[in-house]
Amino acid sequence: MPDGLSYEQGAMVEPAAVAVTAVDRSGLQPGGTILITGGGPIGALAVMAAHAAGAGKIVLSEPNATRRDRIEKLGIPVVTVDPLAVSLSEFARDNTFEGLGFDVAIECAGNPRAITDCIKAVRPQATVVLIGLTNAKVEFSPFDLITRDIRLQGSLCYPTTLWPRVYSMIESGRMPVERLIDETISVDNIVERGFKPLLDPTGTKMKILVQLNA
Repeated sequence: MPDGLSYEQGAMVEPAAVAVTAVDRSGLQPGGTILITGGGPIGALAVMAAHAAGAGKIVLSEPNATRRDRIEKLGIPVVTVDPLAVSLSEFARDNTFEGLGFDVAIECAGNPRAITDCIKAVRPQATVVLIGLTNAKVEFSPFDLITRDIRLQGSLCYPTTLWPRVYSMIESGRMPVERLIDETISVDNIVERGFKPLLDPTGTKMKILVQLNA
């Protein structure tokens, strides 16, 4: 790890690499439009990665108002929407060039509805990247994918050769990953102050680090 990175930033390199790889696989071009569903740590990192890649418009879909607020305060131009209050397909028609839809979408929630929302909200010949893990059945029309020439792309990991690039993105401030860290706790408090707050769907925490020698 470069000397210019703090240990806290270093702890965020791996999840940041997941987000950067997803944006790479989406084929997002400078000035392009991107929809990201799920405002957890990976979704927030995907917002940073998309901005670093030169996205012209970034839209984040997240039902948790606290998470939307956190991401709006990252210092990155991003529009946040509540998918429980807004139809993403209608939003895409009203907020993209000629109503065609987003150039790419990255699904970070592992939510079946979010997956179908992404498919409906992108333009013809777009790419939808799936990061969020789920074993639930998802219903969509193959006819819709075929006739609109949409590509579904899974994304689980990354080449380790990507890490130097991620180091540079963090060190230069293009990915301000430290803004997602809420606190650092000891391993003795990992359940009460770690897992429980993070598993609360209405919670306010984004990322909690564990210091093993604390």
